[in-house]
Amino acid sequence: MSELNATELGIPQWWQFMHPVLQVASNGKEWARRDLYSAVLDLAGVSDDLRAVQYEASGNFAAENRVGWAKSALTRARLLETVRRGVFRITDAGREFLASHPQGFTQSDLQALPAWDEYEVKRRAVAAIDDDAPVAVADVTSDPDELLDAAESATEQSVAVDLLQRLRDGDWQFFERTVRRLLTAMGYGTEGARLRTTRSGDGGIDGVINRDALGLDRIYIQAKRFRDASVDSDTVRTFLGSLDTQRASFGVFFTTSRFTKDAEDAADRSSKSVVLVDGQELAKLMIRYRVGTQVRRRVEIVEVDEDFFE
Repeated sequence: MSELNATELGIPQWWQFMHPVLQVASNGKEWARRDLYSAVLDLAGVSDDLRAVQYEASGNFAAENRVGWAKSALTRARLLETVRRGVFRITDAGREFLASHPQGFTQSDLQALPAWDEYEVKRRAVAAIDDDAPVAVADVTSDPDELLDAAESATEQSVAVDLLQRLRDGDWQFFERTVRRLLTAMGYGTEGARLRTTRSGDGGIDGVINRDALGLDRIYIQAKRFRDASVDSDTVRTFLGSLDTQRASFGVFFTTSRFTKDAEDAADRSSKSVVLVDGQELAKLMIRYRVGTQVRRRVEIVEVDEDFFE
């Protein structure tokens, strides 16, 4: 079943499910994904026949798929939070937002929230028909390649938000292990000796990894797991000072939030090779190198073989 046909059958668009999702979650309980989706479809008045409508290519149920996109948008705006795998609940910000929008809201209302722009990825071929009817991917006038690009970008954006929320909600040791695993996936160090953690008292250093397989040079790592606060210049300078103590030339500073302009300037002015990786870039790297992510589905695009007809 195509996106267009699913809509024609009477299944609400994904953005029309955002308000019902918050309404269902407003009781404050923890909702398992399946129970949440079912309750939202009940509230939205989606019949059993429409719930059984599936997309031909993926086999996914169209109505549940659209509720999932609505949930992802609300999570990105921090109106919902992931309690643990597959379990969600409303946040304090979500309750306040729902109270201020009792008659419903649009994606534009979500985009006006500060949390929405935190991990904004510039996407081509993703447009909104109007403020009251945003679409998850490109509109029907886009060519197939644009539609696929838009769908891939929208999916990765949703995954990036989920990744960062999970890293923020996890403990600091898990975050450091994730950073070390990412560096290994990127080709630094060796599989047998990925990284040694530093001892307490090493200052702003959380670990060190070989820059190459022979260990001829090393990269020193700092990992700060923040929810909202930005990493300031003083924190970066402390890291630079720790590199001096270690007589190190290379350093990488990871955070789940962002760096202030002064912090970026401090790193740029340093004589050392220091890379600052903020939350948005961290999520992109995790997706690219398949750390904490996996491929759910592959799409093959066919075209006429011109050589066959020569």
